[in-house]
Amino acid sequence: MWNNQSSYSSYDQGGADGGQAGYMSPGGFGTPQQSQERKSRSRTQSIIPCTIAQILNTTQEEDNKFFSGETEISQVTIVGLVRSVKESSTRIDYEIDDMSGPLLEVKQFVDNDENVPDEERVQAMRENTYVRAYGHVRAFQGKHSVVAFKLMPLTDMNELSCHLLEVVHAHMVLSQQGASGGASTSAFPTPGGAMNMDTSGGLTGTQQQVHTLIKNNFTEEGANIVSICQQLKGVSEKAIRDAIEFLSSEGHIYSTIDEDHFKATDS
Repeated sequence: MWNNQSSYSSYDQGGADGGQAGYMSPGGFGTPQQSQERKSRSRTQSIIPCTIAQILNTTQEEDNKFFSGETEISQVTIVGLVRSVKESSTRIDYEIDDMSGPLLEVKQFVDNDENVPDEERVQAMRENTYVRAYGHVRAFQGKHSVVAFKLMPLTDMNELSCHLLEVVHAHMVLSQQGASGGASTSAFPTPGGAMNMDTSGGLTGTQQQVHTLIKNNFTEEGANIVSICQQLKGVSEKAIRDAIEFLSSEGHIYSTIDEDHFKATDS
């Protein structure tokens, strides 16, 4: 199921789209016959299961937004094989392969400074192992990539098949919603059974306050814990750190330059 003849996507080296080679992907969220005039567009708040070819096929527009057909694609999850790993004290760079197209660069920002104890450092995924990555679609100089806020090794190879089914299901739902002019997250399964990015509910008051402050911080490094504590003077630092730990574990936020700076995954 992971060969280039897969019915979900295939790589066509003869095409070109948006400065990149064309990745002909029947499993994509748009079709070549769609009108160039886009009357309305929608943005999903869920993490969208994708193949690498689908990510490479997204169109980058203003404000660093990426579209597949009529739908803005912000947060994605992919499953693939780690082909290479490059580590530094602030970032781990991966090349991941799911056999649907060229390798995809996945970047994970970490705080692995020499002063950080070994047991607290983020351990890199090993080459030639299958992983699931969650992150944001980004592009630099026309090259698409994913900035990951969570990576985990696959412990059950059935998740490969499950992911492909999720990709097909997401394509069907988005295609139907695009035709009707709306987008709802309720029709999506939780990718890998691990996450749901709908932040409208399920949070305590403190968690919601912390999430709002982090989401409204637009600096490159994100909001820092000291600043959050200063703004939420009636809340203890422990309660704030507990809220941050919860939000991070649930995928609502991710650390940037160190373990005290965070950005929201849906900002």
